Amino acid sequence: MRYIFILLFLFSCAGDKSLHHSNIEILDDIILKHDELMIEMKTLKDLKMKMESLKISDTTIVSAVNNLDDARKDMMSFMKGFSEEFPYDKYPMQRDSFDGIGDKELKQINNKLQKQKEVVMEVSSKFSFSIDQAKKLLD
Repeated sequence: MRYIFILLFLFSCAGDKSLHHSNIEILDDIILKHDELMIEMKTLKDLKMKMESLKISDTTIVSAVNNLDDARKDMMSFMKGFSEEFPYDKYPMQRDSFDGIGDKELKQINNKLQKQKEVVMEVSSKFSFSIDQAKKLLD
């Protein structure tokens, strides 16, 4: 009987694997989007330089340059916030370190990851908008 109690206790302390898998899936989505946006950072910079080289103070051009800057700043802000929220040496960045994390903490991490995913998707939208706007003005 005592062994059954010990086994039940050990299983109750271990985190829910479905939450862990959900966390890893969300984390992978965030990292993938981050990597895509990092490639587009060069496009932001190149478009900004081209627009500034026009030496035109038209409000549409100024607005487009500001949108490119804002997209870059939002990316930097996302990366800073993400790295502060999820240090590289802790779960979920260290995927194998979820043993011993309870369901409540896994759920909290899941909620935080969901919020970070929303943020990176907003940044992605800003990238798309500012890049499209700049390209249209340059054509």
